[in-house]
Amino acid sequence: MGKRDLQESTGSLDWDDLRTVLAIVRGGGLSGAARSLGTQHSTIFRRLESIEARLGVKLFERGRNGYRATAHGEVIADAARGMEEAALAAERRVSGADTRLSGTIRIATSEVLASYLLPRLLPQFLLAHPGIDLELTVSNRPVDLVRREADLALRVTLEPTESLVGRRLAQVQYALFAAPTVMGDGRKPPPLASLPWVGFDAREGDLRIMRWMRVTFPQIRPRLRADSLMSMLRAAAAGAGVVVLPAFAGAQEPCLVRIAEPLHDPVMDLWLLHHPDVRGNARVRALMKHLADTVPAEIQRLVKEGPACSRMIKCSAAQVRGID
Repeated sequence: MGKRDLQESTGSLDWDDLRTVLAIVRGGGLSGAARSLGTQHSTIFRRLESIEARLGVKLFERGRNGYRATAHGEVIADAARGMEEAALAAERRVSGADTRLSGTIRIATSEVLASYLLPRLLPQFLLAHPGIDLELTVSNRPVDLVRREADLALRVTLEPTESLVGRRLAQVQYALFAAPTVMGDGRKPPPLASLPWVGFDAREGDLRIMRWMRVTFPQIRPRLRADSLMSMLRAAAAGAGVVVLPAFAGAQEPCLVRIAEPLHDPVMDLWLLHHPDVRGNARVRALMKHLADTVPAEIQRLVKEGPACSRMIKCSAAQVRGID
């Protein structure tokens, strides 16, 4: 079948057909497509068979590594992308013109921010705006605001995505924390290099915390590693070892003590991000203003006044620099 014939045949395809093909391309197979579309593997299989039968061409090569789109499959996927982008752009423009202080705002953020910062700030906003509902999308992966997976993103990063706009709300300092049992009787803190540590999984080795640990304590090999700060925090609270955490989060954990002043490096930025098309949305603007007004002071207060700070076991600056 030639390209022109294929294009004429796509007239029989509806949006469900097009997005099925696109989902298979993005997911690398039927299982990934089923997850993204919220349906069953068998349903995606039947849809694909039906689409290929109507077009009379094979859209995917099936292999051990998944489904790879043929040239015909890419034509269909490109058409679906174009339709999706147009629909999302229209939806963003309409949403951006919404002047009502009612409806739902979806916020994408990380586990740590969703657990240790936002719960302290959002109840006040909800009380002041009874017509607005909030949905938190909690994940450590980047969320696509272009595709409207969320309205706002609250992220700790030094390099926000270029297609997004927003403002830097605060700097996030890090500090060393451990369970009191790890630090002994507290009268004379043991050398940090002699203690057990909780660290990042090797797959997260590009993080600044991981680099700081490698430079400062090259002799340390964390015996327990994870790809999640929340997992590391919980492990340290249970006595697994010393951990580097955002100071505002570790300061709220009653089972941890801060063992030194916050580090001068690494320091990260906390950004509130959104797509340019939604900046006119009244409820989104209201939440952005609330977070801009409350986040900086709350982070500073937690770092200074959190329970873990009041029970600080202070190691020397030389120890924290890894030279003692």
